[in-house]
Parts: sequence; structure tokens; C-alpha cells
Amino acid sequence: MRLKVEKVGEGLHPSEVVVAVPTKNGTEELVIHPRSLNGGRLPIGWPVGSDGDYRLVELPRQTSRGSRRVWVDKKNLDEESVAKETA
Repeated sequence: MRLKVEKVGEGLHPSEVVVAVPTKNGTEELVIHPRSLNGGRLPIGWPVGSDGDYRLVELPRQTSRGSRRVWVDKKNLDEESVAKETA
């Protein structure tokens, strides 16, 4: 499964980029390796919870605020890209 994110800057190290993750409680920033991004999407695990149109997902690293799990709108999740890659 992939989560739509937006690259917002470079990290402190050349092998890092900062992405913005839109969440239920506002935007969170996450530092990741640039190769983790594929078409503006970040691979994540399957949702561990749901609340209406929101899904609780676990990110590959902690956000700048220290969160590892965040609530994201289900419209920002892309299940089809994973199905196509594994087929």
C-alpha cells in the first residue's frame, strides 16, 4: 500500500528528503530516503484502524513530532499500485 505525500525539502544529509504527510490533525513532516518515493507515493503497511473516512497507518519512520502512527484520509491511500507491482 502507498500513501500520497508531497516532497517539501531536502534533509540534513544528501540521502534524505522531507515529505509532508496530510493527516486528520494537520500536516506532519517525515524525513525519508529519496528512493522510498515513487511518483509522490510512500510505501506503508496496511491500516491498523479505521474511523469513518480515515485510516490509522504506520509510517516507515517517526515524524518530526515523534508520531509513528497517523490518521490519514483513505482517498490518499493507493492500494492498486501495490497490486500492479506484485502481479
